[in-house]
Amino acid sequence: MGDRSLTHERAAFGTHSVSEFCDDVFGYLPRVDQRRWADTYVRGLLSTPGRKTVRHMARTLALPASAPQALQHFVTASPWRWEVAQRELARLAASSLSEPVWTSGTVLLEKRGSDSVGVRRHTDASGRRVNCQVAIGLFLADDRTSLPVSWRLLMDDAWCGDPERRRRARVPDSVTPLPAWALALDMVGQVTGPHTPGSVPLVFGPTAAPDVARLARQPALRRRGFIIEVSPDQPLVAVSGPGGPPPGPEATATASAVARRTRLRRRTGGDRPLSAFVRLAAEPGGPAGRQVLRLIAEPSSAEAARRRFWITSLRGAGVETVRRLARRSASTDATVRHMKSDLGLLDFEGRSFPGWHHHMTLASAAFRCRRPARRPGPCVEALSA
Repeated sequence: MGDRSLTHERAAFGTHSVSEFCDDVFGYLPRVDQRRWADTYVRGLLSTPGRKTVRHMARTLALPASAPQALQHFVTASPWRWEVAQRELARLAASSLSEPVWTSGTVLLEKRGSDSVGVRRHTDASGRRVNCQVAIGLFLADDRTSLPVSWRLLMDDAWCGDPERRRRARVPDSVTPLPAWALALDMVGQVTGPHTPGSVPLVFGPTAAPDVARLARQPALRRRGFIIEVSPDQPLVAVSGPGGPPPGPEATATASAVARRTRLRRRTGGDRPLSAFVRLAAEPGGPAGRQVLRLIAEPSSAEAARRRFWITSLRGAGVETVRRLARRSASTDATVRHMKSDLGLLDFEGRSFPGWHHHMTLASAAFRCRRPARRPGPCVEALSA
Protein backbone atom coordinates (compact mmCIF):
# COMPACT_ATOMS: atom_id res chain seq x y z
CA MET A 1 0.00 0.00 0.00
CA GLY A 2 1.41 3.37 -1.00
CA ASP A 3 1.94 6.42 1.23
CA ARG A 4 -1.17 8.16 -0.12
CA SER A 5 -3.38 5.12 0.61
CA LEU A 6 -1.94 4.76 4.09
CA THR A 7 -2.62 8.45 4.81
CA HIS A 8 -6.24 8.05 3.65
CA GLU A 9 -6.55 4.84 5.70
CA ARG A 10 -5.41 6.53 8.89
CA ALA A 11 -7.65 9.53 8.27
CA ALA A 12 -10.63 7.21 7.94
CA PHE A 13 -9.72 5.08 10.92
CA GLY A 14 -8.59 7.72 13.38
CA THR A 15 -5.29 7.23 15.20
CA HIS A 16 -4.98 3.56 14.21
CA SER A 17 -4.17 2.10 10.79
CA VAL A 18 -5.72 -1.14 9.58
CA SER A 19 -2.42 -2.89 10.29
CA GLU A 20 -2.32 -1.58 13.85
CA PHE A 21 -5.89 -2.71 14.44
CA CYS A 22 -5.18 -6.16 12.99
CA ASP A 23 -2.12 -6.39 15.24
CA ASP A 24 -4.40 -5.76 18.22
CA VAL A 25 -7.02 -8.30 17.18
CA PHE A 26 -4.88 -11.04 15.61
CA GLY A 27 -1.55 -10.47 17.35
CA TYR A 28 -2.05 -13.66 19.39
CA LEU A 29 -1.65 -15.84 16.28
CA PRO A 30 1.56 -17.81 16.79
CA ARG A 31 3.05 -17.52 13.30
CA VAL A 32 4.13 -14.45 11.37
CA ASP A 33 2.51 -15.70 8.17
CA GLN A 34 -0.86 -16.14 9.95
CA ARG A 35 -0.77 -12.56 11.21
CA ARG A 36 0.21 -11.33 7.75
CA TRP A 37 -2.65 -13.20 6.05
CA ALA A 38 -5.16 -11.92 8.61
CA ASP A 39 -4.10 -8.35 7.78
CA THR A 40 -4.24 -9.11 4.04
CA TYR A 41 -7.70 -10.70 4.23
CA VAL A 42 -9.13 -7.72 6.12
CA ARG A 43 -7.63 -5.34 3.56
CA GLY A 44 -9.11 -7.41 0.77
CA LEU A 45 -12.59 -7.25 2.32
CA LEU A 46 -12.27 -3.48 2.67
CA SER A 47 -10.98 -2.71 -0.82
CA THR A 48 -12.32 -5.35 -3.24
CA PRO A 49 -15.43 -4.32 -5.22
CA GLY A 50 -18.17 -6.86 -5.78
CA ARG A 51 -17.78 -10.40 -4.49
CA LYS A 52 -14.98 -10.84 -1.99
CA THR A 53 -13.55 -14.16 -3.24
CA VAL A 54 -9.92 -14.87 -2.42
CA ARG A 55 -9.08 -14.62 -6.12
CA HIS A 56 -10.74 -11.21 -6.48
CA MET A 57 -9.09 -9.95 -3.28
CA ALA A 58 -5.65 -11.10 -4.40
CA ARG A 59 -6.12 -9.37 -7.77
CA THR A 60 -7.31 -6.13 -6.13
CA LEU A 61 -4.32 -6.10 -3.78
CA ALA A 62 -1.89 -7.03 -6.61
CA LEU A 63 -0.66 -10.10 -4.75
CA PRO A 64 1.48 -12.91 -6.22
CA ALA A 65 -0.16 -15.79 -8.09
CA SER A 66 0.18 -18.06 -5.06
CA ALA A 67 -1.78 -15.70 -2.79
CA PRO A 68 -5.33 -16.99 -3.44
CA GLN A 69 -4.37 -20.49 -2.35
CA ALA A 70 -2.57 -19.16 0.72
CA LEU A 71 -5.55 -16.98 1.70
CA GLN A 72 -7.93 -19.90 1.21
CA HIS A 73 -5.75 -22.14 3.37
CA PHE A 74 -5.52 -19.50 6.10
CA VAL A 75 -9.29 -19.18 6.32
CA THR A 76 -10.46 -22.75 5.75
CA ALA A 77 -7.66 -25.02 6.99
CA SER A 78 -5.34 -23.12 9.35
CA PRO A 79 -6.15 -24.20 12.95
CA TRP A 80 -6.37 -20.81 14.66
CA ARG A 81 -8.86 -20.06 17.44
CA TRP A 82 -11.34 -17.38 16.40
CA GLU A 83 -12.70 -17.00 19.96
CA VAL A 84 -9.56 -15.11 21.04
CA ALA A 85 -10.00 -12.55 18.25
CA GLN A 86 -13.66 -12.15 19.14
CA ARG A 87 -12.83 -11.39 22.77
CA GLU A 88 -10.42 -8.72 21.58
CA LEU A 89 -13.09 -7.28 19.24
CA ALA A 90 -15.43 -7.08 22.25
CA ARG A 91 -12.78 -5.32 24.35
CA LEU A 92 -12.01 -2.78 21.64
CA ALA A 93 -15.70 -2.14 20.95
CA ALA A 94 -16.44 -1.60 24.64
CA SER A 95 -13.60 0.93 24.89
CA SER A 96 -14.89 3.02 21.97
CA LEU A 97 -18.66 3.10 22.57
CA SER A 98 -20.75 5.25 24.87
CA GLU A 99 -23.21 3.39 27.14
CA PRO A 100 -22.99 0.14 25.17
CA VAL A 101 -25.57 -2.63 25.27
CA TRP A 102 -25.45 -6.12 23.80
CA THR A 103 -27.68 -6.76 20.80
CA SER A 104 -28.16 -9.80 18.61
CA GLY A 105 -29.07 -10.12 14.95
CA THR A 106 -30.11 -12.94 12.62
CA VAL A 107 -28.70 -13.12 9.09
CA LEU A 108 -29.70 -15.44 6.25
CA LEU A 109 -26.69 -16.33 4.09
CA GLU A 110 -28.02 -17.85 0.88
CA LYS A 111 -26.08 -20.84 -0.45
CA ARG A 112 -26.21 -23.25 -3.36
CA GLY A 113 -26.34 -26.97 -2.73
CA SER A 114 -26.38 -28.81 0.59
CA ASP A 115 -22.70 -29.12 1.52
CA SER A 116 -22.03 -25.75 3.19
CA VAL A 117 -21.99 -26.25 6.94
CA GLY A 118 -25.37 -25.67 8.60
CA VAL A 119 -27.23 -25.05 5.32
CA ARG A 120 -31.02 -25.56 5.48
CA ARG A 121 -34.29 -24.51 3.90
CA HIS A 122 -35.55 -21.47 5.78
CA THR A 123 -38.42 -19.02 5.36
CA ASP A 124 -37.26 -15.40 5.10
CA ALA A 125 -39.13 -12.28 6.21
CA SER A 126 -41.04 -12.12 2.92
CA GLY A 127 -42.27 -15.71 3.23
CA ARG A 128 -39.89 -17.03 0.57
CA ARG A 129 -38.22 -20.40 1.18
CA VAL A 130 -34.47 -20.08 0.68
CA ASN A 131 -31.49 -22.41 0.86
CA CYS A 132 -29.24 -20.73 3.40
CA GLN A 133 -27.14 -20.71 6.53
CA VAL A 134 -28.76 -18.95 9.49
CA ALA A 135 -26.17 -16.86 11.33
CA ILE A 136 -26.66 -15.34 14.78
CA GLY A 137 -24.49 -12.29 15.45
CA LEU A 138 -23.60 -10.61 18.74
CA PHE A 139 -22.99 -6.85 18.73
CA LEU A 140 -22.13 -4.02 21.09
CA ALA A 141 -24.21 -0.96 20.27
CA ASP A 142 -24.57 2.63 21.40
CA ASP A 143 -26.75 5.44 20.03
CA ARG A 144 -24.51 5.91 16.98
CA THR A 145 -23.42 2.49 15.77
CA SER A 146 -23.44 -1.24 16.38
CA LEU A 147 -20.14 -3.16 16.23
CA PRO A 148 -20.02 -6.91 15.42
CA VAL A 149 -18.24 -9.06 17.98
CA SER A 150 -19.09 -12.75 17.56
CA TRP A 151 -21.03 -15.17 15.34
CA ARG A 152 -22.68 -18.56 15.61
CA LEU A 153 -24.42 -20.88 13.16
CA LEU A 154 -27.93 -22.08 13.88
CA MET A 155 -27.49 -25.85 13.57
CA ASP A 156 -30.36 -28.32 13.35
CA ASP A 157 -30.77 -32.05 13.92
CA ALA A 158 -30.21 -32.78 10.23
CA TRP A 159 -26.62 -31.62 10.72
CA CYS A 160 -25.91 -32.42 14.34
CA GLY A 161 -27.40 -35.90 14.05
CA ASP A 162 -25.42 -36.90 10.95
CA PRO A 163 -21.88 -38.08 11.87
CA GLU A 164 -20.66 -38.09 8.28
CA ARG A 165 -21.79 -34.51 7.58
CA ARG A 166 -20.22 -33.40 10.85
CA ARG A 167 -16.94 -35.08 9.94
CA ARG A 168 -16.79 -33.53 6.46
CA ALA A 169 -17.58 -30.03 7.78
CA ARG A 170 -15.36 -30.44 10.88
CA VAL A 171 -18.17 -29.64 13.30
CA PRO A 172 -16.97 -30.08 16.92
CA ASP A 173 -18.71 -32.64 19.10
CA SER A 174 -19.72 -29.85 21.49
CA VAL A 175 -22.00 -28.22 18.89
CA THR A 176 -25.67 -29.11 19.41
CA PRO A 177 -28.97 -27.67 18.15
CA LEU A 178 -29.77 -24.55 20.18
CA PRO A 179 -32.26 -21.67 19.70
CA ALA A 180 -30.97 -18.28 18.57
CA TRP A 181 -31.35 -16.67 21.99
CA ALA A 182 -29.31 -19.45 23.63
CA LEU A 183 -26.50 -18.89 21.12
CA ALA A 184 -26.57 -15.16 21.88
CA LEU A 185 -26.31 -15.78 25.62
CA ASP A 186 -23.49 -18.25 25.08
CA MET A 187 -21.58 -15.72 22.98
CA VAL A 188 -21.91 -13.04 25.66
CA GLY A 189 -20.50 -15.43 28.20
CA GLN A 190 -17.64 -16.39 25.91
CA VAL A 191 -16.44 -12.89 24.97
CA THR A 192 -16.99 -11.27 28.36
CA GLY A 193 -13.82 -10.48 30.28
CA PRO A 194 -12.36 -7.93 32.71
CA HIS A 195 -12.55 -5.15 30.09
CA THR A 196 -15.90 -5.95 28.48
CA PRO A 197 -19.33 -4.92 29.82
CA GLY A 198 -20.76 -8.34 30.60
CA SER A 199 -23.45 -7.05 32.97
CA VAL A 200 -24.98 -4.39 30.72
CA PRO A 201 -28.41 -5.17 29.25
CA LEU A 202 -28.92 -7.52 26.34
CA VAL A 203 -31.45 -6.26 23.79
CA PHE A 204 -33.44 -8.77 21.75
CA GLY A 205 -35.47 -7.95 18.66
CA PRO A 206 -38.99 -9.26 18.00
CA THR A 207 -37.84 -12.50 16.33
CA ALA A 208 -35.36 -13.54 19.03
CA ALA A 209 -37.57 -16.07 20.78
CA PRO A 210 -41.04 -17.45 20.03
CA ASP A 211 -41.27 -18.31 23.75
CA VAL A 212 -40.53 -15.00 25.48
CA ALA A 213 -41.45 -16.37 28.91
CA ARG A 214 -38.81 -19.09 28.63
CA LEU A 215 -36.16 -16.61 27.51
CA ALA A 216 -36.89 -14.21 30.38
CA ARG A 217 -36.44 -17.02 32.90
CA GLN A 218 -32.86 -17.76 31.85
CA PRO A 219 -30.54 -17.10 34.84
CA ALA A 220 -27.72 -15.77 32.63
CA LEU A 221 -30.04 -13.19 31.10
CA ARG A 222 -31.60 -12.15 34.40
CA ARG A 223 -28.16 -11.48 35.90
CA ARG A 224 -27.31 -9.06 33.07
CA GLY A 225 -30.66 -7.37 32.60
CA PHE A 226 -32.61 -7.45 29.35
CA ILE A 227 -34.99 -5.74 26.97
CA ILE A 228 -37.07 -7.99 24.71
CA GLU A 229 -39.35 -6.67 21.99
CA VAL A 230 -42.66 -8.52 22.07
CA SER A 231 -45.71 -8.64 19.84
CA PRO A 232 -48.91 -6.71 20.68
CA ASP A 233 -50.48 -10.13 21.41
CA GLN A 234 -47.88 -11.16 24.02
CA PRO A 235 -49.83 -12.60 27.01
CA LEU A 236 -49.13 -10.71 30.25
CA VAL A 237 -50.58 -10.26 33.72
CA ALA A 238 -50.59 -6.68 35.07
CA VAL A 239 -49.45 -6.17 38.67
CA SER A 240 -49.37 -3.08 40.89
CA GLY A 241 -45.61 -3.03 41.30
CA PRO A 242 -42.56 -5.08 42.26
CA GLY A 243 -43.72 -7.76 44.69
CA GLY A 244 -47.21 -6.30 44.93
CA PRO A 245 -50.57 -7.94 44.26
CA PRO A 246 -52.32 -7.53 40.92
CA PRO A 247 -54.67 -4.55 40.54
CA GLY A 248 -57.89 -6.51 40.93
CA PRO A 249 -58.50 -10.11 39.85
CA GLU A 250 -55.46 -11.67 38.19
CA ALA A 251 -56.23 -12.06 34.51
CA THR A 252 -54.16 -12.58 31.40
CA ALA A 253 -54.28 -9.84 28.79
CA THR A 254 -52.30 -8.93 25.71
CA ALA A 255 -49.52 -6.33 25.79
CA SER A 256 -51.65 -3.91 23.79
CA ALA A 257 -54.60 -4.36 26.19
CA VAL A 258 -52.39 -3.78 29.25
CA ALA A 259 -51.02 -0.60 27.64
CA ARG A 260 -54.51 0.63 26.79
CA ARG A 261 -55.76 0.09 30.33
CA THR A 262 -52.68 1.79 31.76
CA ARG A 263 -53.26 4.84 29.56
CA LEU A 264 -56.90 5.11 30.60
CA ARG A 265 -56.14 4.65 34.30
CA ARG A 266 -53.36 7.25 34.30
CA ARG A 267 -55.02 9.57 31.78
CA THR A 268 -51.78 9.99 29.85
CA GLY A 269 -51.68 11.76 26.55
CA GLY A 270 -51.31 9.97 23.25
CA ASP A 271 -47.77 11.23 22.62
CA ARG A 272 -46.06 9.71 25.66
CA PRO A 273 -44.73 6.13 26.04
CA LEU A 274 -46.37 4.00 28.70
CA SER A 275 -44.91 1.84 31.45
CA ALA A 276 -46.64 -0.85 33.50
CA PHE A 277 -45.48 -3.60 35.85
CA VAL A 278 -46.32 -7.05 34.50
CA ARG A 279 -45.61 -10.73 34.77
CA LEU A 280 -45.25 -12.99 31.76
CA ALA A 281 -47.91 -15.58 31.02
CA ALA A 282 -46.88 -18.61 29.03
CA GLU A 283 -50.08 -18.41 26.95
CA PRO A 284 -53.47 -16.71 27.08
CA GLY A 285 -55.26 -17.99 30.17
CA GLY A 286 -52.14 -19.77 31.40
CA PRO A 287 -50.31 -19.22 34.70
CA ALA A 288 -48.04 -16.20 35.03
CA GLY A 289 -44.41 -16.35 36.05
CA ARG A 290 -43.23 -14.90 39.34
CA GLN A 291 -40.75 -12.42 37.92
CA VAL A 292 -42.05 -8.83 37.93
CA LEU A 293 -41.03 -6.96 34.78
CA ARG A 294 -41.94 -3.71 33.09
CA LEU A 295 -43.89 -3.32 29.91
CA ILE A 296 -42.83 -0.32 27.82
CA ALA A 297 -45.21 0.68 25.05
CA GLU A 298 -44.90 3.22 22.27
CA PRO A 299 -47.25 6.21 22.55
CA SER A 300 -50.81 5.41 21.57
CA SER A 301 -50.56 8.12 18.92
CA ALA A 302 -48.21 5.86 16.91
CA GLU A 303 -49.66 4.06 13.93
CA ALA A 304 -51.12 0.72 15.00
CA ALA A 305 -48.91 -1.23 12.59
CA ARG A 306 -45.82 0.56 13.90
CA ARG A 307 -46.52 0.53 17.61
CA ARG A 308 -43.87 -1.40 19.49
CA PHE A 309 -43.83 -3.10 22.88
CA TRP A 310 -40.95 -4.25 25.07
CA ILE A 311 -40.61 -6.08 28.34
CA THR A 312 -37.59 -5.35 30.48
CA SER A 313 -35.98 -6.24 33.79
CA LEU A 314 -34.58 -2.68 34.06
CA ARG A 315 -37.06 -1.48 36.65
CA GLY A 316 -34.92 1.47 37.78
CA ALA A 317 -34.44 3.04 34.36
CA GLY A 318 -36.63 5.76 32.90
CA VAL A 319 -39.14 4.92 30.20
CA GLU A 320 -37.35 6.98 27.56
CA THR A 321 -34.01 5.41 28.53
CA VAL A 322 -35.38 1.92 28.01
CA ARG A 323 -36.98 2.88 24.71
CA ARG A 324 -33.71 4.46 23.52
CA LEU A 325 -31.71 1.36 24.42
CA ALA A 326 -34.28 -0.92 22.78
CA ARG A 327 -34.15 1.01 19.53
CA ARG A 328 -30.46 0.20 19.14
CA SER A 329 -31.48 -3.02 17.44
CA ALA A 330 -32.09 -0.83 14.37
CA SER A 331 -28.39 0.10 14.19
CA THR A 332 -27.53 -3.61 14.41
CA ASP A 333 -29.79 -4.24 11.42
CA ALA A 334 -27.96 -1.46 9.56
CA THR A 335 -24.57 -3.01 10.40
CA VAL A 336 -25.72 -6.38 9.09
CA ARG A 337 -26.92 -4.83 5.82
CA HIS A 338 -23.59 -3.05 5.38
CA MET A 339 -21.59 -6.21 6.06
CA LYS A 340 -23.70 -8.15 3.57
CA SER A 341 -23.44 -5.58 0.80
CA ASP A 342 -19.89 -4.24 1.25
CA LEU A 343 -17.79 -6.56 3.42
CA GLY A 344 -18.32 -10.02 1.99
CA LEU A 345 -20.51 -11.52 4.70
CA LEU A 346 -22.19 -13.66 2.00
CA ASP A 347 -19.02 -14.55 0.11
CA PHE A 348 -17.31 -17.30 2.10
CA GLU A 349 -16.29 -19.99 -0.40
CA GLY A 350 -15.46 -22.84 1.99
CA ARG A 351 -17.77 -25.39 3.54
CA SER A 352 -16.22 -26.08 6.94
CA PHE A 353 -17.33 -25.01 10.41
CA PRO A 354 -13.93 -23.49 11.40
CA GLY A 355 -13.58 -21.76 8.03
CA TRP A 356 -16.98 -20.11 8.35
CA HIS A 357 -16.13 -18.75 11.81
CA HIS A 358 -12.74 -17.51 10.59
CA HIS A 359 -14.37 -15.62 7.72
CA MET A 360 -17.08 -14.08 9.90
CA THR A 361 -14.50 -12.96 12.48
CA LEU A 362 -12.34 -11.36 9.77
CA ALA A 363 -15.41 -9.61 8.31
CA SER A 364 -16.20 -8.24 11.79
CA ALA A 365 -12.67 -6.86 12.05
CA ALA A 366 -13.05 -5.27 8.62
CA PHE A 367 -16.25 -3.52 9.69
CA ARG A 368 -14.52 -2.15 12.76
CA CYS A 369 -11.76 -0.74 10.57
CA ARG A 370 -14.35 1.45 8.88
CA ARG A 371 -15.40 3.09 12.15
CA PRO A 372 -13.24 5.77 13.81
CA ALA A 373 -12.50 5.29 17.47
CA ARG A 374 -14.34 7.47 20.01
CA ARG A 375 -13.76 8.16 23.63
CA PRO A 376 -15.90 5.94 25.88
CA GLY A 377 -18.79 7.37 27.81
CA PRO A 378 -20.55 6.26 30.98
CA CYS A 379 -21.67 2.65 31.28
CA VAL A 380 -25.26 1.56 31.86
CA GLU A 381 -24.45 -1.38 34.13
CA ALA A 382 -26.19 0.37 37.03
CA LEU A 383 -29.51 0.18 35.16
CA SER A 384 -29.70 -3.58 35.62
CA ALA A 385 -29.55 -3.31 39.41
